[in-house]
Formats: sequence, C-alpha cells, structure tokens
Amino acid sequence: MEKVQRKQRDKEFITEEGKKLHLIGKFLLKTELLVRDTEGHDSVQLLSVSKDATKILVQGRMTEQFKLNSHIVLYKLLARYVELECEVLEERPNNQYVMNVDAVSIASRERKFARIKPPDGSVWITNLRTSRTTIDANLFNIPTSVKVNFADTERTLKPKYDIVKIDVFNSIGDKFDLVKKTGKILFIPNTQKPDSYRSSDPDGFIDYEQELGDEDDVRKKIIEYANQKIKSELIVPVIYINHDEQAIPIGYVHAQNRTREIGIEEVMEIKTLTFDMVDRIRESNTILVKERFPVLDLSTGGLRVKINHPDLNSEIPRRKGFTFDIFFKMQSPITAYGVVRSVAKDVDGNLYIGLSLEGNSARPGEKKRFIDNVNRMLADAGVKVNPN
Repeated sequence: MEKVQRKQRDKEFITEEGKKLHLIGKFLLKTELLVRDTEGHDSVQLLSVSKDATKILVQGRMTEQFKLNSHIVLYKLLARYVELECEVLEERPNNQYVMNVDAVSIASRERKFARIKPPDGSVWITNLRTSRTTIDANLFNIPTSVKVNFADTERTLKPKYDIVKIDVFNSIGDKFDLVKKTGKILFIPNTQKPDSYRSSDPDGFIDYEQELGDEDDVRKKIIEYANQKIKSELIVPVIYINHDEQAIPIGYVHAQNRTREIGIEEVMEIKTLTFDMVDRIRESNTILVKERFPVLDLSTGGLRVKINHPDLNSEIPRRKGFTFDIFFKMQSPITAYGVVRSVAKDVDGNLYIGLSLEGNSARPGEKKRFIDNVNRMLADAGVKVNPN
C-alpha cells in the first residue's frame, strides 16, 4: 500500500522492546485488527507475538488476503488509536501470515470525531468536480480557455471605448500591481478632476488619492493623464475562484476614453462580464465525474472514499481538495467541499482518499443534514453522540 499522508496524525512511536511487547501482548493479542485502506474494512486476528515484538502471526479472513513483501497497516481503536506498520514475510496454511512489525504507534490524543462504517451501498459520493489545469496567482501555466475568453470579451468591448485591453497580470505598472494586490477596481471617471481620485466605496474601489500620496502627487498624475490625452480610466480585476475555493486575480479589463467619461453603470457592466468570463473558464477547466464512489467510513467531520477513475487517479493526489455530492440512500444530495487529508493507493490502482469537510454548501442546512445522518448511524451502532 502506497500512502501519502497530507496531515500527519499526532502520534507517539513506541520504540522500546518491552513497551511494544506490553502493548501488543496485553491489548491486541487474540483480538481483531482492522486492515487500513481496504474497501470492506478487512480484518485479521492477532494470534501471537514474538518475545522481541518484531514479528506477529495473524489469522486472515480469506484466501490470498495479502501478498508476500507487501506493506500493510493494522489498527485498533482502544482508548486511543493504535497502529502497527507491517510487512508480510510468510504465508502459512489456513490463511495465516507471519508479519514483520516495522513500527508501533499510538495516537497522542483521542479522535475528535467518532467514525462509523456505513452499510454497503448506503452512502456514496458522485459529481466530483476538480480542475483540469492548476490556475494560480503566479500564472506559470495559462490555460487556453483563459486566453480565448479574454479575447472574445475584448472584441465585445472594443466598439464602446477608445482603448480596451483584457489580459493576464504581468509586472506592467503600479496601477495594475495595485489592482492585482487588492482585488479592487481602479476607477477614475475624470482624470482632470481631483475628486475623481477619491473613492466613496473603499471595499470595492481603490482610493487612488490615498495610494498616490498627497495633493502634489495627484496634480502630477492629472498632468500625466493630460499629456497622454486620457480623460477617463477603468481597471477591473478578473477574479477566478478555483475548486479549492481560493480567489485568484488572474487578469484585468482595462478601458480608457479620450473624450468621454466612463459611467458607473459601465463599471458594473464590465464587472458582470468578468463574472461571466470566470464562469466560462471554470466550466472549460473543470473535470466532472458522475460515477459513484463508495464511502468506506465517515464521521461528522469527514469521510473516506474509494476512487478508481482515469481522470481522477492522477489529479486528486495533486489537489488541495474538490467539490462533490454526498448521497445517503433515498435522500437528496448534499453538496460538499472536501480537503484531501490522506491518499493511499493499493496494488490494483485504487485510491483511498481521506477528506475533511470544510466550507458550506450553497443550500442552507446541508451541513446540519450531513451531521444528522452521521449521528443517526452512530446512535444505531450504539456509539454515544454529542447532541450538539
């Protein structure tokens, strides 16, 4: 089992021979241990342990349950989570295996959320949405969809303004760097009026007077615009919201007029156009997979799923997270955003993805409905649930 743990579990490794033997012999011997990252929560019974605690003999539950030299993790939830990292050394008759114990660890604290394995076929995820290409603030790789959408929108706006340009951000000047850094609009309705350099809406617009410095700096800028014969200027950022729910300023719409003032209604029109551009870019840069993938276990804080899909197996391990729909049998879907916490891959190429649920769905009450479903399963299994 190949494993990449995104967020390392807080755990203590037991290295002293006596302590390892005590832990295994007293708490794990003759008990069932679960095998991590298996769809059916495979288990074994620990039959014996060597005196130096370096080897164990386990009873498997099926023929050819493990391959020789494969690395597996056996675990059990006692007061805290106990884990044995093992290598299969020998297969014996009656599905018994000798394993080398490479590491013994115990969680530093109890689990924050109780986990439950749902009945087979009762919970699954589908409609997975993630990016084809990573779009980030560095813009090292600009997808074709970005360039095409920028060019199409620029052609639409060209007849309306003396000068118009839509492009990705580069190190091209103070004004553009300011728009990229703040994510706000730079709007100067009349470059020859000092009042135009102030903003009455600091949340959405840059106060250019404050950024320039003092009245002398504003006067210099007025002269600069007069020499360039620019009467009105507007720079609107194009803010891309990726599948990790990050707002990234990827470009700008730049409009200038020489004789006519740009109106506030035109500012709002261009701002709306940037939203349309982002929607089109997201749609063309999105992988949507409608297949069902089983939920192996879940808690009120997250879930673990098994995935095997050609578009997802290579993409998901590289992503911070992705959006998907959770289905509880006979219920409407719950839309969620999951942060990838762990990724494991078995010899057959299946991915086992641990996800923590973060953010809120667009539909009110979705998170509460998810928690209510999980708590109901926990209660049915006899696990005490927190009423809050």
